[in-house]
Amino acid sequence: MNRKRGVRGQRNAAMERDIGEKIRRFREAAGLSREEMAARMGLNPLQMRKLEDGTNIIPVVYLSRAAGILGVSVEAFYGEYDPERDGSAPGQTVPTPLEHPESRALIEAYYEAPEPVRKSFSALLQSFARR
Repeated sequence: MNRKRGVRGQRNAAMERDIGEKIRRFREAAGLSREEMAARMGLNPLQMRKLEDGTNIIPVVYLSRAAGILGVSVEAFYGEYDPERDGSAPGQTVPTPLEHPESRALIEAYYEAPEPVRKSFSALLQSFARR
């Protein structure tokens, strides 16, 4: 039986797609592959793709896991922010980690350093990320 979605169902589907898109953007900005994110969330890559595409409804428990992994609040996926916690105001678009002033300052400092220092620093950060 092929049932059409009502207006409410269409809004919910659009919201699921929007939340999934935000999860994908945060994941990519964090440098995680879909497979890595899925493993950290306890999902398989197909389930992760369906969550990011908005094909599947995203259970709250997965939103919470994704937020913890990505270092954002759950509200970031809805576009609602606590300025004290997220450093942005209500109604603003979801910033990616690279859009934060601290990230830009770190990137600028990194490229101002001599190449041997950059290589050492990069190796150090990657070793911390593997822990």
